[in-house]
Amino acid sequence: MHLWIRRALWTTLLLVFTLSLAACGKSAATTQTSDNNAGSRPAASAGSQITVEDAQGTVTLPKKPERIVTMDFSFTDMLVTLGVQPVGIADDGSPDLFMDSVKSQLKSYTSVGSRYEPNIELISSLKPDLIIVDINKHKNALPQIKAIAPILVLNDYQADYDQMLKNYIIVAKAVGKDAEGKKRLEEHQAKISEAKKKIKSAGLNVLPAVVNPTGFFGHSDHSYSGSMLKVLGFTDPVKNENAYPQLSLEQLVETNPQALFLMPTDKVTIVNEWQKNPLWKKIDAVANNRVYTVERRDWSLSRGMLGSEKIADDLVKQLGVK
Repeated sequence: MHLWIRRALWTTLLLVFTLSLAACGKSAATTQTSDNNAGSRPAASAGSQITVEDAQGTVTLPKKPERIVTMDFSFTDMLVTLGVQPVGIADDGSPDLFMDSVKSQLKSYTSVGSRYEPNIELISSLKPDLIIVDINKHKNALPQIKAIAPILVLNDYQADYDQMLKNYIIVAKAVGKDAEGKKRLEEHQAKISEAKKKIKSAGLNVLPAVVNPTGFFGHSDHSYSGSMLKVLGFTDPVKNENAYPQLSLEQLVETNPQALFLMPTDKVTIVNEWQKNPLWKKIDAVANNRVYTVERRDWSLSRGMLGSEKIADDLVKQLGVK
């Protein structure tokens, strides 16, 4: 065989061998990529991830969430304060339960039912990329909710004022508004400090309480509104380890608050019945005309920046200024 023929055959065989290796390598790489992404979303780059610590541990979100469902009024207060619009809210089916300054900032959203028994199917249909829940109220529903989207679990219902501020910063970071959140916190603290300077009745025993047709529930300084009053210089007359102790009329007389801030759930409450009892007039707050009615949606439901600032404003208005 001529030399040039042998060289041509050798070159052809080498080319075929090289192409085969390349094809095998490409096939292996394609198979590896397919295995890594099977049944999952494309991995986000480390720079786009958001990592926060909630009430249960570390939460890593693949990206800044855009479709958020809030499972309580407090979380909605926090979001609108940050300029973020939730797509779904557990509002108990009543937008009237939002405080005015929250409601005025809300745009279109879907009600997902009760805070205690949310509509899981409806939440799923909204295709959220973050759901903010309470560790106590939503304890039993957490597995179902977590199956829909990433969740941010906060200690909210049992939180005092300081914990609310911590929750706010957690939410701000989770929604990609860390810097804005810190700036708004500074503004909030300045407003609270200014209100504290104006209040002339510091040291007064003051009791906030939710009242319904069958019960009187004091808010001790372990509660959100009770601890808020403590920050402003007032004293808790209940001195109870429970955040929301239920009191009888006799117990209220013994507690003897010097000022009462009542948050009625209905037009007629247990207080209407107690007012007929001579014991009612023995309470210092009653004897000195320091019984005030305030909005439950402001003082109890909207546990956030806006709610806290409204409490401070109400206290300045009702108890006077220096």
